[in-house]
Amino acid sequence: MKKTKTTDTATSLTQKILEQREKNFPVNLKIQRSSQRFRRLSTEEVYRTCDQKLVEIDKHKKSEPNYDIISQVRAVRAINLGLGIQKPGYNIYVAGVQGTGKTSVIRSFLKKTAERCPTPGDWIYVYNFKNPESPHTMELKTGIAKRFKKQMDELMEQLTVELVDAFQSEEYETNVNSTVNASNEKKAKLFSELEKAAKTKNFGVKSTRMGIVTVPIIEGKPLSEKDYSELNDEQKEKIEAERNLLEPEVLDFARKVRSIENDTKNKLEELQSELGDYVVSQALIPFLKEYESQKNVLEYLDEVKKHLLENLNDFLPDEDDSETEGEESVAPTSYHLKKGDPHLPYRINVFVDNTEIKGAPIIIENNPTFYNLFGKIEKNIEYGVYTTDFKMIKAGSLARANGGYLVLNALDVLRAPQVWDTLKRVLKNQKLFIEDLGEQYSILATSGLRPEPIPLNVKIILIGSDWIYRMLYQHDEDFNKIFKIKADFDAQMDRSQKTIQDYVEFISTRTKVENLLPFDESGIAAIVEFGSRIVDDQDKLTTRFSLIKDITIEADFMAKESKSKKVTRSDVEKAVEERYARSSAIEDHIIEMLERKDIIISTTSRRVGEINGLAVYSLGDLSFGVPTRITCRTYKGKPGILNIERDASLSGKLHNKGVSILTSWINANFAKKSPANIAATICFEQNYNGVDGDSATLAELCLILSTIANIPIDQGIGVTGSVNQFGEVQPIGGVNEKVEGFFKTCKLHGLTGRHGCIIPVQNIKHLMLNREVREAIEKEQFHIWPVSKVEEAFELLTGFHAGNWDEKKSRFEDGSAFDKIYKMLHQKSEEKKAKEKNVRKKKSVRKTKVTNKKPVRKKIAK
Repeated sequence: MKKTKTTDTATSLTQKILEQREKNFPVNLKIQRSSQRFRRLSTEEVYRTCDQKLVEIDKHKKSEPNYDIISQVRAVRAINLGLGIQKPGYNIYVAGVQGTGKTSVIRSFLKKTAERCPTPGDWIYVYNFKNPESPHTMELKTGIAKRFKKQMDELMEQLTVELVDAFQSEEYETNVNSTVNASNEKKAKLFSELEKAAKTKNFGVKSTRMGIVTVPIIEGKPLSEKDYSELNDEQKEKIEAERNLLEPEVLDFARKVRSIENDTKNKLEELQSELGDYVVSQALIPFLKEYESQKNVLEYLDEVKKHLLENLNDFLPDEDDSETEGEESVAPTSYHLKKGDPHLPYRINVFVDNTEIKGAPIIIENNPTFYNLFGKIEKNIEYGVYTTDFKMIKAGSLARANGGYLVLNALDVLRAPQVWDTLKRVLKNQKLFIEDLGEQYSILATSGLRPEPIPLNVKIILIGSDWIYRMLYQHDEDFNKIFKIKADFDAQMDRSQKTIQDYVEFISTRTKVENLLPFDESGIAAIVEFGSRIVDDQDKLTTRFSLIKDITIEADFMAKESKSKKVTRSDVEKAVEERYARSSAIEDHIIEMLERKDIIISTTSRRVGEINGLAVYSLGDLSFGVPTRITCRTYKGKPGILNIERDASLSGKLHNKGVSILTSWINANFAKKSPANIAATICFEQNYNGVDGDSATLAELCLILSTIANIPIDQGIGVTGSVNQFGEVQPIGGVNEKVEGFFKTCKLHGLTGRHGCIIPVQNIKHLMLNREVREAIEKEQFHIWPVSKVEEAFELLTGFHAGNWDEKKSRFEDGSAFDKIYKMLHQKSEEKKAKEKNVRKKKSVRKTKVTNKKPVRKKIAK
């Protein structure tokens, strides 16, 4: 009964408003006045307050901070499914608007899941003795890589000392000397035998650097070159003949000496190898025991041993070192640049170290560039030349997340060059290739390192908007194969007792974490109401908790500024107002233009061909409503409705659709028997940036109808609403901004008690108007009228009865506005019919006269 009384009071108030309008702006038309009972919304209907009794603060005063996920059941289930399925392609795309806590939720989920997973092993790169350009990769047990690297470095230092000591030992030198002496004795014996043979032929033998030289002997004395030149030809021929007989023995001597030297060299190398093998084998014994369970390490150590034995001289001092020792002390870096690291092939590059990781690794990459994500091969410049080696291979996020989880931002990945395509290739092949991006763009082919790929087992969580998900799903055929799970975060949740308590718990947590003042019941209730305003719905709350967190921080500042001990409703409302004011510079400029009448808007008159539509300006961080003057002119011409915005390319697709719909409705209602002769133009005045959306369809339709009938429209009423082909009013977006924007304009011109807005009836539940508008509604200075049909809006705007169609008479009710419109639209057609009827009648009369006339007989003269 109470509700009925309130409705009756609102209806009678509307009737008074219409009567007052007729007194102030009388319209003398022979049309029935509207007798419809219009609904006017009360203050309670335009804003849903939060009952402070539902806010139970005491439960959370002493509780620990709670980081549980709030009202994202669908997304949580999808994430659990994606993390639980360990198969290729079951990576997760997390979709949703910014601020819904996607990253925080993922981090929380991954932390719990990763703790139950085994910690992956370490990865190292080592020298590839068979193919140095392709460094070899090895997986070690967790925490082994750094120790193995240190052990190999210590091994090199140990061998450097022990090999030098071994090769400088008395025993080794004795064996070497013994071998060399035995060789020298054999060569001396052979030389002595050669001397005896040469002496029998009157020749002496001399050993030089050029080899064995035979010298002729005459009369017991060696013959010099000068003496030899003084001999006659006969003597020379005799000496050469003897020399030729001696030559085979000299050649045999040389052959035997070479054989002795080769044998000696082999024996020395064998001695060196045996000693080196002993020293190296003894040094490797601890390694073999420690890593006996890791086959890949044992294989690597075997290759290291072979390479060491083949290059033992790298560990021994060169003869040149003693000569250049003084120079090295003067310029120590020159030797390093010239020689490099002599033990580089035996070094270890710790590529991924999971020593500090407990469970599976979780990597959140905030800057997914190519090198940050996939790794890189660094380079040094030496003497103007780029140099690199396997120790300069560095891991990226994918390698560090191997065996665990990698979280990426979709937009950042798509922005970075080559990242998206490379990521798809890596996930499809499940192998990580370390590549040099510069080589791919180089004109000339260059040689460089080609590290062996690493087997990849990582779960990718890609966070982005729903728009990016749809774009990738439709245009990238690989996307749905590698991201099979979509976790969709909702931007809103039901407003219920439970969700209100979730808000209370969230605010309590933020209060403790951010060290804020405590919130009282009124402050929390105000934040709950703010949560409904964000989503423009009395029955919903936002899940964009980043905004709620910001408001709690700003409200805390307001409370501390006023030296309060608690955060109350007034602090929250002030924080919301200042948050709005910080971004409202453009809106203030527009209001100033309205006040100065630079933008022409009337709110205190009744006019034909004009109506106040309501539009919303969205500037990213702020949306605000502004009334827009829509005009219409009718004329005699080609039938049709001309959309001036469309001709000027300022109209969007949805607005064009709205104009087509209202054209369809007019034809369906006023051209049932014959075409309607309507020629009209509609225009959004002072619109220079374009218009889109169909929320002005109701205003445009009422405007065209009133213009045809020459019935003025009340400019103090703003209109918003979409219309379908059956004349049903449909809900629109931004209803709060539109109403508040029109209210500000009416306030500039002075509130008369007749101002208000017409909105679709479905938008009542979306109203969460600010305090100033609510107070004006309470004082009956401003009004909100919900409508469900075009006829309701028309009668409210004009004050005249629209009229219903009479199927029997095939016309609208006599004296109704629609009857007048129908006659106006068919006036030309009726005149044409009457004219044609008169023509037919005249022709019929003329024909009758000709038929009834007596024939005249002419006399013929004889």
